[in-house]
Amino acid sequence: MKDIFFTQKQQARFKKAALIIFLLTSQMAPATAEVLTTENIEGIEVEIRRPANGAYPLIVFSHGMGACPAKYSGIQSRLANAGYIVVSPKHEDCISGSTKPDVSWREPEKWTAQSNSNRRDDMHKVLDALPSSHYAQYVETFKQIGCAGHSMGGYTCMGLAGAWDSWKREEVIAIALLSPWNKPYAVQNRIAKMNNVKTLYQGGSKDRPISTDILKPNGTFDKTEPSKYLQIFKRARHSSWTDGALAKRFHEPMSYYITSFFDLSLKDRPKEKLEVKKSRIAELQFRH
Repeated sequence: MKDIFFTQKQQARFKKAALIIFLLTSQMAPATAEVLTTENIEGIEVEIRRPANGAYPLIVFSHGMGACPAKYSGIQSRLANAGYIVVSPKHEDCISGSTKPDVSWREPEKWTAQSNSNRRDDMHKVLDALPSSHYAQYVETFKQIGCAGHSMGGYTCMGLAGAWDSWKREEVIAIALLSPWNKPYAVQNRIAKMNNVKTLYQGGSKDRPISTDILKPNGTFDKTEPSKYLQIFKRARHSSWTDGALAKRFHEPMSYYITSFFDLSLKDRPKEKLEVKKSRIAELQFRH
């Protein structure tokens, strides 16, 4: 094979073309989420994910009981790359690893606003402190924010939406509930208290009894005020929103709906994406 030699003029042309291609592709590439795992806000350790530059709508994320924010990196990173700043407090049960709530799971009728109220306190402290923090520059507005949570994190978001009066935060206008622990609110007829928010429920066909309680006639979804949206994923279990090896296959369709929901609620984007039934969906409901 002949050796190929280029003149200085040809080399300059190639370098110029390469620079143009680099600039075009770098502009087209999605923003990279930055993960800060050691930040401390009002004595609470948080993880913050956000695109590299600019100000974006704020979503607070609440992890499941005994888990930690890092266990949900997949879904949170997708939200950050979709143009959101995601702030995730490490609740007390993350530090201790405890999966035992203040009141038994089997006695939802005995739960009160004081049940695991440390989660309420964490969220209130972080939300109160963020506007005067270094991260305020990355938040588009503190007047309209979203809350996303899995399991006990869903219970937390429901409380912030008004299911417990003393938990309510007026700025929380959209809640994404990922297999949420909802039974205390359901059996005590408090679902309708969430009357100033848009609500997204996600569940799984293998996620019993939580998803079945949400979906059943006159269940949690039926009692929720519109606008409301629900997706049940085929073969998804209670852990399918975490970063487990068998869970990640669900994250793309789950994130499609979560992102579309927050796009509608916080960016005033079209609602039609939430009407699309993806291949992994066993049940799709919506009421705008």
